[in-house]
Amino acid sequence: MSDRLIGPAADSVAQSVAAGADGQRPGVAEVRRRVARHLAVQVDGEGALRDRCAGRIIESALLLLLLRKERALPRVQKELQEYLQRARPKGTLERVVVDALSGRPCDADGLLAGLNRARHGSGARKRLLLDTILGLCGVLPDGARPDPREIAPRPQAVWTELTLCAATILHSHAHAGAGTAGQPGPAGDPASGQELLDYQDLLVRRLSAFPVRRVWEGNALAHLVALHALHTYRPGSELMRDGIEALARLRGPDGGVPFIDGQEVFVTSLAALALAPAPGHEPLAARMGQYLASRQHADGGWGYNETTTQTDVDDTARCVELLRTLDAHRFRHGIAAGEEYLRARANDAGGFPTYLRGHTSDLDMTAGAVIALPWSRYGDLLGPAVGVLLDAQQQDGSFEPSWTLSMSSAIQRILDALACVPATETTLRRRADQAVARAVAFLDESRGTDGGWGHVPGRDSDVLSTAQALSALARHAPRVDLGKPLAYLTDQQHEDGGFSSIADQAGPRPLPFDFPVLADVHVLTALNRLIGHGTA
Repeated sequence: MSDRLIGPAADSVAQSVAAGADGQRPGVAEVRRRVARHLAVQVDGEGALRDRCAGRIIESALLLLLLRKERALPRVQKELQEYLQRARPKGTLERVVVDALSGRPCDADGLLAGLNRARHGSGARKRLLLDTILGLCGVLPDGARPDPREIAPRPQAVWTELTLCAATILHSHAHAGAGTAGQPGPAGDPASGQELLDYQDLLVRRLSAFPVRRVWEGNALAHLVALHALHTYRPGSELMRDGIEALARLRGPDGGVPFIDGQEVFVTSLAALALAPAPGHEPLAARMGQYLASRQHADGGWGYNETTTQTDVDDTARCVELLRTLDAHRFRHGIAAGEEYLRARANDAGGFPTYLRGHTSDLDMTAGAVIALPWSRYGDLLGPAVGVLLDAQQQDGSFEPSWTLSMSSAIQRILDALACVPATETTLRRRADQAVARAVAFLDESRGTDGGWGHVPGRDSDVLSTAQALSALARHAPRVDLGKPLAYLTDQQHEDGGFSSIADQAGPRPLPFDFPVLADVHVLTALNRLIGHGTA
Protein backbone atom coordinates (compact mmCIF):
# COMPACT_ATOMS: atom_id res chain seq x y z
CA MET A 1 0.00 0.00 0.00
CA SER A 2 1.46 3.40 -0.97
CA ASP A 3 1.97 6.21 1.49
CA ARG A 4 1.36 8.83 -1.22
CA LEU A 5 -1.83 10.82 -0.70
CA ILE A 6 -4.59 10.98 -3.28
CA GLY A 7 -7.93 12.71 -3.45
CA PRO A 8 -9.02 15.31 -0.87
CA ALA A 9 -6.17 14.48 1.50
CA ALA A 10 -3.61 15.29 -1.18
CA ASP A 11 -5.38 18.56 -1.92
CA SER A 12 -5.40 19.58 1.75
CA VAL A 13 -1.68 18.87 2.08
CA ALA A 14 -0.88 20.69 -1.14
CA GLN A 15 -2.78 23.72 0.13
CA SER A 16 -0.88 23.53 3.40
CA VAL A 17 2.47 23.40 1.60
CA ALA A 18 1.58 26.58 -0.24
CA ALA A 19 0.12 28.32 2.79
CA GLY A 20 3.46 29.43 4.19
CA ALA A 21 3.99 31.90 1.35
CA ASP A 22 0.82 33.79 2.30
CA GLY A 23 1.87 34.52 5.87
CA GLN A 24 -0.60 31.99 7.21
CA ARG A 25 0.28 28.61 8.68
CA PRO A 26 3.62 27.25 7.48
CA GLY A 27 3.36 24.55 4.85
CA VAL A 28 3.68 20.91 5.81
CA ALA A 29 7.15 20.67 4.25
CA GLU A 30 8.36 23.55 6.42
CA VAL A 31 6.77 22.08 9.55
CA ARG A 32 8.54 18.80 8.78
CA ARG A 33 11.88 20.52 8.12
CA ARG A 34 11.75 22.34 11.45
CA VAL A 35 10.70 19.36 13.58
CA ALA A 36 13.27 17.12 11.86
CA ARG A 37 16.00 19.62 12.67
CA HIS A 38 14.80 19.97 16.27
CA LEU A 39 14.92 16.18 16.60
CA ALA A 40 18.26 15.77 14.82
CA VAL A 41 20.20 18.15 17.07
CA GLN A 42 19.27 16.02 20.08
CA VAL A 43 21.18 13.01 18.70
CA ASP A 44 24.66 12.68 20.19
CA GLY A 45 27.90 11.86 18.39
CA GLU A 46 27.47 8.15 19.01
CA GLY A 47 24.09 8.16 17.28
CA ALA A 48 21.95 7.84 20.41
CA LEU A 49 19.01 10.01 21.40
CA ARG A 50 19.22 10.23 25.20
CA ASP A 51 16.04 11.99 26.28
CA ARG A 52 15.26 12.20 30.02
CA CYS A 53 12.17 10.65 31.50
CA ALA A 54 10.09 13.18 33.42
CA GLY A 55 9.84 12.79 37.18
CA ARG A 56 6.90 10.85 38.58
CA ILE A 57 5.03 11.02 41.86
CA ILE A 58 5.17 7.29 42.72
CA GLU A 59 8.96 6.94 42.55
CA SER A 60 9.51 10.31 44.23
CA ALA A 61 7.25 9.32 47.13
CA LEU A 62 8.97 5.94 47.53
CA LEU A 63 12.41 7.55 47.65
CA LEU A 64 11.22 10.12 50.19
CA LEU A 65 9.80 7.38 52.41
CA LEU A 66 13.00 5.34 52.09
CA LEU A 67 15.16 8.33 53.04
CA ARG A 68 12.98 8.94 56.09
CA LYS A 69 13.37 5.31 57.18
CA GLU A 70 17.13 5.44 56.66
CA ARG A 71 17.45 8.95 58.15
CA ALA A 72 19.47 9.92 55.10
CA LEU A 73 19.98 12.99 52.89
CA PRO A 74 17.79 15.57 54.63
CA ARG A 75 18.28 18.12 51.84
CA VAL A 76 17.07 15.61 49.25
CA GLN A 77 14.10 14.81 51.49
CA LYS A 78 13.17 18.49 51.53
CA GLU A 79 13.47 18.79 47.77
CA LEU A 80 11.36 15.68 47.19
CA GLN A 81 8.71 17.00 49.53
CA GLU A 82 8.65 20.26 47.57
CA TYR A 83 8.35 18.33 44.29
CA LEU A 84 5.40 16.33 45.62
CA GLN A 85 3.68 19.52 46.80
CA ARG A 86 3.83 21.11 43.35
CA ALA A 87 3.43 18.01 41.17
CA ARG A 88 0.08 17.51 39.48
CA PRO A 89 -1.24 13.97 40.04
CA LYS A 90 -2.02 11.99 36.88
CA GLY A 91 -4.81 9.70 37.95
CA THR A 92 -6.27 8.38 41.18
CA LEU A 93 -3.23 6.41 42.34
CA GLU A 94 -0.92 9.40 42.30
CA ARG A 95 -3.55 11.60 43.95
CA VAL A 96 -4.05 9.07 46.76
CA VAL A 97 -0.28 8.78 47.32
CA VAL A 98 0.18 12.56 47.50
CA ASP A 99 -2.75 12.91 49.89
CA ALA A 100 -1.44 10.09 52.09
CA LEU A 101 2.05 11.62 52.34
CA SER A 102 0.55 15.03 53.06
CA GLY A 103 -1.66 13.70 55.84
CA ARG A 104 -4.84 14.55 53.95
CA PRO A 105 -7.84 12.19 53.70
CA CYS A 106 -7.54 10.01 50.61
CA ASP A 107 -10.01 7.94 48.64
CA ALA A 108 -8.22 4.60 49.05
CA ASP A 109 -11.46 2.63 48.75
CA GLY A 110 -12.26 4.18 45.38
CA LEU A 111 -8.75 3.49 44.17
CA LEU A 112 -8.87 -0.16 45.23
CA ALA A 113 -12.24 -0.58 43.54
CA GLY A 114 -10.75 0.85 40.34
CA LEU A 115 -7.77 -1.49 40.52
CA ASN A 116 -10.14 -4.43 40.95
CA ARG A 117 -11.82 -3.44 37.68
CA ALA A 118 -8.52 -3.01 35.79
CA ARG A 119 -7.74 -5.67 33.21
CA HIS A 120 -4.22 -6.54 32.10
CA GLY A 121 -2.70 -9.74 30.79
CA SER A 122 -0.33 -9.75 33.77
CA GLY A 123 -3.05 -8.61 36.17
CA ALA A 124 -2.02 -10.55 39.28
CA ARG A 125 1.59 -9.36 39.11
CA LYS A 126 0.62 -5.77 38.32
CA ARG A 127 -1.92 -5.73 41.14
CA LEU A 128 0.67 -7.10 43.57
CA LEU A 129 3.12 -4.35 42.64
CA LEU A 130 0.48 -1.63 42.98
CA ASP A 131 -0.68 -3.05 46.33
CA THR A 132 2.94 -3.14 47.52
CA ILE A 133 3.33 0.53 46.58
CA LEU A 134 0.14 1.40 48.44
CA GLY A 135 1.32 -0.57 51.48
CA LEU A 136 4.66 1.26 51.55
CA CYS A 137 2.82 4.59 51.34
CA GLY A 138 0.60 3.61 54.28
CA VAL A 139 -2.58 3.49 52.20
CA LEU A 140 -3.17 -0.27 52.21
CA PRO A 141 -3.56 -1.91 55.64
CA ASP A 142 -0.96 -4.59 56.35
CA GLY A 143 -3.60 -7.28 56.61
CA ALA A 144 -4.94 -6.43 53.18
CA ARG A 145 -1.68 -7.12 51.38
CA PRO A 146 -1.91 -10.16 49.08
CA ASP A 147 0.52 -13.04 49.53
CA PRO A 148 3.02 -12.87 46.64
CA ARG A 149 3.35 -16.65 46.73
CA GLU A 150 -0.21 -16.96 45.44
CA ILE A 151 1.18 -16.01 42.01
CA ALA A 152 2.11 -19.21 40.19
CA PRO A 153 5.90 -19.56 39.93
CA ARG A 154 7.29 -19.31 36.41
CA PRO A 155 10.12 -17.45 34.61
CA GLN A 156 9.65 -13.67 34.72
CA ALA A 157 11.25 -10.51 33.39
CA VAL A 158 14.15 -9.51 35.64
CA TRP A 159 12.31 -6.61 37.30
CA THR A 160 9.23 -8.72 37.88
CA GLU A 161 11.36 -11.37 39.58
CA LEU A 162 12.98 -8.71 41.78
CA THR A 163 9.71 -7.04 42.78
CA LEU A 164 8.07 -10.41 43.54
CA CYS A 165 11.03 -11.24 45.78
CA ALA A 166 10.86 -7.83 47.48
CA ALA A 167 7.08 -8.05 47.89
CA THR A 168 7.44 -11.45 49.57
CA ILE A 169 9.96 -10.03 52.06
CA LEU A 170 7.75 -7.01 52.77
CA HIS A 171 4.70 -9.24 53.17
CA SER A 172 6.54 -11.46 55.62
CA HIS A 173 7.86 -8.45 57.53
CA ALA A 174 4.37 -6.96 57.82
CA HIS A 175 3.07 -10.22 59.28
CA ALA A 176 6.05 -10.83 61.57
CA GLY A 177 4.58 -8.60 64.25
CA ALA A 178 7.13 -8.23 67.00
CA GLY A 179 9.89 -9.98 65.08
CA THR A 180 13.08 -7.94 64.73
CA ALA A 181 14.52 -6.82 61.40
CA GLY A 182 16.64 -9.47 59.76
CA GLN A 183 15.16 -12.35 61.77
CA PRO A 184 12.74 -14.99 60.48
CA GLY A 185 9.15 -14.57 61.49
CA PRO A 186 7.21 -16.96 63.70
CA ALA A 187 6.24 -20.44 62.61
CA GLY A 188 3.37 -20.33 60.14
CA ASP A 189 4.38 -16.90 58.81
CA PRO A 190 3.78 -16.53 55.02
CA ALA A 191 7.53 -16.78 54.45
CA SER A 192 9.26 -17.97 57.60
CA GLY A 193 12.53 -19.58 58.56
CA GLN A 194 14.77 -20.71 55.75
CA GLU A 195 12.33 -19.62 53.05
CA LEU A 196 12.52 -15.99 54.16
CA LEU A 197 16.30 -16.15 54.40
CA ASP A 198 16.41 -17.51 50.86
CA TYR A 199 14.34 -14.58 49.57
CA GLN A 200 16.56 -12.13 51.43
CA ASP A 201 19.69 -13.73 49.98
CA LEU A 202 18.22 -13.67 46.47
CA LEU A 203 17.42 -9.96 46.75
CA VAL A 204 20.96 -9.14 47.87
CA ARG A 205 22.48 -11.24 45.08
CA ARG A 206 20.32 -9.61 42.41
CA LEU A 207 21.08 -6.07 43.60
CA SER A 208 24.79 -6.78 44.05
CA ALA A 209 25.13 -8.21 40.54
CA PHE A 210 24.43 -4.82 38.97
CA PRO A 211 27.16 -2.13 38.69
CA VAL A 212 27.67 -0.11 41.88
CA ARG A 213 25.83 3.21 42.24
CA ARG A 214 23.73 2.60 39.14
CA VAL A 215 19.95 2.35 39.00
CA TRP A 216 19.24 -1.38 38.92
CA GLU A 217 18.47 -2.46 35.33
CA GLY A 218 17.61 1.20 34.70
CA ASN A 219 14.31 0.64 36.52
CA ALA A 220 13.92 3.07 39.42
CA LEU A 221 10.58 1.67 40.55
CA ALA A 222 11.87 -1.89 40.90
CA HIS A 223 15.04 -0.64 42.62
CA LEU A 224 13.03 1.39 45.13
CA VAL A 225 10.70 -1.46 46.05
CA ALA A 226 13.74 -3.71 46.48
CA LEU A 227 15.49 -1.20 48.76
CA HIS A 228 12.39 -0.90 50.94
CA ALA A 229 12.55 -4.68 51.34
CA LEU A 230 16.29 -4.53 52.02
CA HIS A 231 15.65 -2.00 54.78
CA THR A 232 13.74 -4.65 56.77
CA TYR A 233 16.90 -6.70 57.32
CA ARG A 234 19.94 -4.68 56.17
CA PRO A 235 19.23 -1.03 57.03
CA GLY A 236 22.21 1.28 56.56
CA SER A 237 24.18 -1.30 54.55
CA GLU A 238 26.60 -0.34 51.79
CA LEU A 239 24.20 -1.83 49.24
CA MET A 240 21.49 0.47 50.61
CA ARG A 241 23.73 3.54 50.55
CA ASP A 242 24.84 2.89 46.97
CA GLY A 243 21.26 2.43 45.82
CA ILE A 244 20.09 5.60 47.52
CA GLU A 245 22.96 7.54 45.93
CA ALA A 246 22.04 6.28 42.46
CA LEU A 247 18.36 7.09 42.86
CA ALA A 248 18.94 10.52 44.36
CA ARG A 249 21.28 11.35 41.48
CA LEU A 250 18.64 10.24 38.98
CA ARG A 251 16.33 13.14 39.82
CA GLY A 252 15.80 15.46 36.86
CA PRO A 253 15.39 19.21 36.45
CA ASP A 254 11.80 18.97 37.72
CA GLY A 255 13.10 17.56 41.02
CA GLY A 256 11.24 14.26 40.71
CA VAL A 257 12.43 10.69 40.38
CA PRO A 258 11.52 9.15 36.99
CA PHE A 259 10.22 5.65 36.39
CA ILE A 260 13.32 4.62 34.42
CA ASP A 261 16.74 6.19 33.91
CA GLY A 262 16.60 6.21 30.12
CA GLN A 263 15.04 4.68 27.03
CA GLU A 264 17.76 5.42 24.52
CA VAL A 265 17.43 2.22 22.50
CA PHE A 266 13.65 2.48 22.11
CA VAL A 267 13.64 6.23 21.47
CA THR A 268 16.59 6.09 19.06
CA SER A 269 14.96 3.36 16.98
CA LEU A 270 11.74 5.35 16.58
CA ALA A 271 13.60 8.59 15.91
CA ALA A 272 15.81 6.99 13.27
CA LEU A 273 12.78 5.55 11.48
CA ALA A 274 11.31 9.06 11.47
CA LEU A 275 14.53 10.81 10.35
CA ALA A 276 15.50 8.32 7.62
CA PRO A 277 12.96 9.62 5.05
CA ALA A 278 13.38 13.30 6.05
CA PRO A 279 15.46 15.14 3.44
CA GLY A 280 19.08 15.71 4.49
CA HIS A 281 19.00 13.40 7.51
CA GLU A 282 19.88 10.08 5.88
CA PRO A 283 23.52 10.09 7.15
CA LEU A 284 22.34 10.78 10.68
CA ALA A 285 19.81 7.95 10.52
CA ALA A 286 22.60 5.64 9.31
CA ARG A 287 24.73 6.59 12.33
CA MET A 288 21.80 5.92 14.61
CA GLY A 289 21.38 2.53 13.00
CA GLN A 290 25.03 1.71 13.63
CA TYR A 291 24.62 2.70 17.28
CA LEU A 292 21.60 0.42 17.64
CA ALA A 293 23.38 -2.46 15.92
CA SER A 294 26.09 -2.16 18.56
CA ARG A 295 23.51 -2.50 21.37
CA GLN A 296 22.19 -5.92 20.29
CA HIS A 297 22.41 -8.58 23.02
CA ALA A 298 23.89 -12.04 22.71
CA ASP A 299 20.40 -13.59 22.56
CA GLY A 300 19.69 -11.58 19.37
CA GLY A 301 17.30 -9.15 21.05
CA TRP A 302 17.44 -5.58 22.25
CA GLY A 303 16.47 -4.01 25.58
CA TYR A 304 14.97 -0.59 26.12
CA ASN A 305 18.20 1.10 27.24
CA GLU A 306 21.95 0.58 27.40
CA THR A 307 22.17 -0.85 30.91
CA THR A 308 19.37 -3.39 31.12
CA THR A 309 20.08 -7.09 30.65
CA GLN A 310 16.39 -7.75 29.82
CA THR A 311 15.59 -7.95 26.12
CA ASP A 312 12.04 -7.68 24.79
CA VAL A 313 9.93 -8.14 21.69
CA ASP A 314 9.04 -4.46 21.26
CA ASP A 315 12.57 -3.06 21.09
CA THR A 316 13.78 -6.01 19.02
CA ALA A 317 11.00 -5.62 16.45
CA ARG A 318 11.63 -1.89 16.09
CA CYS A 319 15.39 -2.31 15.75
CA VAL A 320 15.01 -5.07 13.15
CA GLU A 321 12.56 -2.89 11.22
CA LEU A 322 14.98 0.04 11.27
CA LEU A 323 18.08 -1.92 10.28
CA ARG A 324 16.26 -3.49 7.34
CA THR A 325 15.02 -0.06 6.27
CA LEU A 326 18.51 1.45 6.41
CA ASP A 327 20.63 -1.29 4.83
CA ALA A 328 19.38 -4.87 4.83
CA HIS A 329 22.69 -6.21 3.49
CA ARG A 330 25.04 -4.34 5.80
CA PHE A 331 23.06 -5.30 8.90
CA ARG A 332 22.07 -8.79 7.68
CA HIS A 333 23.65 -10.68 10.58
CA GLY A 334 22.00 -8.53 13.24
CA ILE A 335 18.68 -8.71 11.40
CA ALA A 336 18.88 -12.50 11.17
CA ALA A 337 19.63 -12.81 14.90
CA GLY A 338 16.76 -10.45 15.70
CA GLU A 339 14.37 -12.43 13.53
CA GLU A 340 15.35 -15.64 15.29
CA TYR A 341 14.82 -13.95 18.66
CA LEU A 342 11.30 -12.97 17.64
CA ARG A 343 10.52 -16.38 16.15
CA ALA A 344 11.53 -18.09 19.37
CA ARG A 345 9.08 -16.01 21.40
CA ALA A 346 5.93 -16.66 19.40
CA ASN A 347 3.21 -18.22 21.51
CA ASP A 348 1.42 -21.36 20.39
CA ALA A 349 -1.87 -19.48 19.99
CA GLY A 350 -0.28 -17.06 17.51
CA GLY A 351 0.49 -13.91 19.48
CA PHE A 352 3.74 -12.52 20.84
CA PRO A 353 4.39 -11.60 24.50
CA THR A 354 6.51 -8.71 25.70
CA TYR A 355 9.30 -10.70 27.31
CA LEU A 356 9.06 -14.48 27.46
CA ARG A 357 7.35 -17.19 25.44
CA GLY A 358 4.35 -18.49 27.35
CA HIS A 359 3.48 -15.11 28.85
CA THR A 360 0.22 -13.46 27.78
CA SER A 361 0.32 -12.21 24.19
CA ASP A 362 0.29 -8.44 23.74
CA LEU A 363 -1.24 -6.59 20.79
CA ASP A 364 1.61 -4.08 20.44
CA MET A 365 4.19 -6.84 20.54
CA THR A 366 2.27 -9.01 18.09
CA ALA A 367 1.87 -6.13 15.65
CA GLY A 368 5.57 -5.27 15.93
CA ALA A 369 6.61 -8.85 15.17
CA VAL A 370 4.32 -8.94 12.12
CA ILE A 371 5.94 -5.74 10.84
CA ALA A 372 9.50 -6.90 11.51
CA LEU A 373 9.36 -10.47 10.16
CA PRO A 374 9.23 -11.09 6.38
CA TRP A 375 6.08 -12.96 5.42
CA SER A 376 7.98 -14.97 2.82
CA ARG A 377 9.99 -16.73 5.53
CA TYR A 378 7.72 -16.57 8.55
CA GLY A 379 4.23 -16.85 7.12
CA ASP A 380 3.48 -19.89 9.28
CA LEU A 381 3.94 -17.70 12.38
CA LEU A 382 2.52 -14.47 11.01
CA GLY A 383 -0.83 -15.83 9.80
CA PRO A 384 -1.92 -16.86 13.31
CA ALA A 385 -0.44 -13.64 14.71
CA VAL A 386 -2.59 -11.56 12.37
CA GLY A 387 -5.54 -13.65 13.44
CA VAL A 388 -4.87 -12.64 17.05
CA LEU A 389 -4.90 -8.98 16.01
CA LEU A 390 -8.11 -9.32 14.03
CA ASP A 391 -9.88 -11.16 16.82
CA ALA A 392 -8.93 -8.39 19.27
CA GLN A 393 -10.75 -5.63 17.39
CA GLN A 394 -13.57 -4.08 19.42
CA GLN A 395 -17.13 -3.68 18.17
CA ASP A 396 -16.56 0.04 17.52
CA GLY A 397 -13.48 -0.67 15.36
CA SER A 398 -10.88 0.24 17.98
CA PHE A 399 -8.19 -1.83 19.68
CA GLU A 400 -7.35 -1.86 23.39
CA PRO A 401 -4.08 -0.02 24.14
CA SER A 402 -1.45 -1.92 26.10
CA TRP A 403 1.85 -0.10 26.74
CA THR A 404 0.37 3.22 25.65
CA LEU A 405 -2.64 5.22 26.76
CA SER A 406 -3.96 6.54 23.45
CA MET A 407 -6.24 4.41 21.33
CA SER A 408 -4.79 5.91 18.16
CA SER A 409 -1.36 4.54 19.09
CA ALA A 410 -2.65 0.98 19.19
CA ILE A 411 -4.65 1.49 16.00
CA GLN A 412 -1.67 2.87 14.06
CA ARG A 413 0.62 -0.01 15.06
CA ILE A 414 -1.97 -2.69 14.29
CA LEU A 415 -3.02 -1.20 10.95
CA ASP A 416 0.63 -1.05 9.90
CA ALA A 417 0.86 -4.75 10.77
CA LEU A 418 -2.29 -5.62 8.84
CA ALA A 419 -0.83 -3.90 5.78
CA CYS A 420 1.86 -6.62 5.74
CA VAL A 421 -0.64 -9.36 4.86
CA PRO A 422 0.11 -10.32 1.23
CA ALA A 423 -2.61 -10.43 -1.42
CA THR A 424 -1.97 -14.14 -1.86
CA GLU A 425 -3.48 -14.74 1.59
CA THR A 426 -6.92 -14.00 0.18
CA THR A 427 -9.10 -14.78 3.21
CA LEU A 428 -6.79 -13.10 5.70
CA ARG A 429 -6.30 -10.10 3.38
CA ARG A 430 -10.07 -9.67 3.07
CA ARG A 431 -10.49 -9.78 6.87
CA ALA A 432 -7.61 -7.34 7.28
CA ASP A 433 -9.18 -4.88 4.81
CA GLN A 434 -12.47 -5.04 6.69
CA ALA A 435 -10.70 -4.43 10.01
CA VAL A 436 -8.83 -1.46 8.56
CA ALA A 437 -12.07 0.06 7.30
CA ARG A 438 -13.69 -0.28 10.74
CA ALA A 439 -10.64 1.22 12.49
CA VAL A 440 -10.52 4.13 10.05
CA ALA A 441 -14.21 4.79 10.65
CA PHE A 442 -13.58 4.80 14.40
CA LEU A 443 -10.77 7.35 14.05
CA ASP A 444 -12.82 9.53 11.74
CA GLU A 445 -15.80 9.51 14.12
CA SER A 446 -13.74 10.06 17.28
CA ARG A 447 -11.89 13.14 16.04
CA GLY A 448 -12.43 16.24 18.15
CA THR A 449 -13.99 19.45 16.93
CA ASP A 450 -10.53 21.06 16.93
CA GLY A 451 -9.30 18.45 14.44
CA GLY A 452 -7.25 16.49 16.95
CA TRP A 453 -7.58 13.32 19.00
CA GLY A 454 -7.23 12.62 22.70
CA HIS A 455 -6.27 9.39 24.46
CA VAL A 456 -9.87 8.20 24.16
CA PRO A 457 -12.94 9.72 22.52
CA GLY A 458 -14.19 12.73 24.42
CA ARG A 459 -10.82 13.62 25.96
CA ASP A 460 -9.01 16.86 25.10
CA SER A 461 -6.84 16.60 22.02
CA ASP A 462 -3.10 16.13 22.46
CA VAL A 463 -0.15 16.08 20.08
CA LEU A 464 0.85 12.43 20.46
CA SER A 465 -2.64 11.00 20.02
CA THR A 466 -3.26 13.28 17.04
CA ALA A 467 0.07 12.51 15.35
CA GLN A 468 -0.50 8.76 15.64
CA ALA A 469 -4.06 9.01 14.33
CA LEU A 470 -2.82 11.16 11.46
CA SER A 471 -0.12 8.59 10.67
CA ALA A 472 -2.71 5.83 10.54
CA LEU A 473 -5.10 7.76 8.31
CA ALA A 474 -2.40 9.10 5.96
CA ARG A 475 -1.29 5.59 5.15
CA HIS A 476 -4.46 3.56 5.42
CA ALA A 477 -7.21 6.05 4.46
CA PRO A 478 -5.68 8.50 1.97
CA ARG A 479 -9.09 9.71 0.79
CA VAL A 480 -9.98 11.11 4.20
CA ASP A 481 -9.60 14.89 4.39
CA LEU A 482 -6.72 15.47 6.80
CA GLY A 483 -6.49 19.23 6.51
CA LYS A 484 -7.97 19.96 9.93
CA PRO A 485 -5.81 17.48 11.89
CA LEU A 486 -2.76 18.86 10.10
CA ALA A 487 -3.78 22.39 11.05
CA TYR A 488 -4.15 21.30 14.69
CA LEU A 489 -0.60 19.91 14.73
CA THR A 490 0.85 22.90 12.90
CA ASP A 491 -0.63 25.22 15.53
CA GLN A 492 1.09 23.23 18.29
CA GLN A 493 4.62 23.63 16.91
CA HIS A 494 6.97 25.69 19.09
CA GLU A 495 9.24 28.40 17.75
CA ASP A 496 12.24 26.05 17.97
CA GLY A 497 10.43 23.51 15.78
CA GLY A 498 9.62 21.05 18.56
CA PHE A 499 6.34 19.76 19.97
CA SER A 500 5.05 18.97 23.46
CA SER A 501 2.38 16.55 24.60
CA ILE A 502 0.96 14.79 27.58
CA ALA A 503 2.45 11.39 28.42
CA ASP A 504 1.32 8.44 26.32
CA GLN A 505 3.49 5.53 27.54
CA ALA A 506 2.44 3.45 30.53
CA GLY A 507 4.53 1.33 32.89
CA PRO A 508 3.66 -0.49 34.95
CA ARG A 509 0.31 -0.28 33.22
CA PRO A 510 -1.71 1.89 33.57
CA LEU A 511 0.70 4.43 35.18
CA PRO A 512 1.82 7.07 32.63
CA PHE A 513 5.44 8.07 32.13
CA ASP A 514 6.81 10.69 29.77
CA PHE A 515 9.74 10.98 27.37
CA PRO A 516 9.04 14.42 25.85
CA VAL A 517 11.00 13.82 22.62
CA LEU A 518 8.43 11.26 21.46
CA ALA A 519 6.11 14.12 20.50
CA ASP A 520 8.66 15.23 17.88
CA VAL A 521 9.17 11.64 16.72
CA HIS A 522 5.52 10.87 16.10
CA VAL A 523 4.76 14.24 14.48
CA LEU A 524 7.67 13.75 12.07
CA THR A 525 6.43 10.25 11.28
CA ALA A 526 2.97 11.61 10.49
CA LEU A 527 4.35 14.40 8.28
CA ASN A 528 6.54 11.94 6.38
CA ARG A 529 3.47 9.92 5.56
CA LEU A 530 1.47 12.94 4.59
CA ILE A 531 4.08 14.13 2.13
CA GLY A 532 4.50 10.66 0.70
CA HIS A 533 8.07 9.67 1.63
CA GLY A 534 7.32 7.35 4.58
CA THR A 535 8.27 3.66 4.35
CA ALA A 536 5.48 1.13 3.68
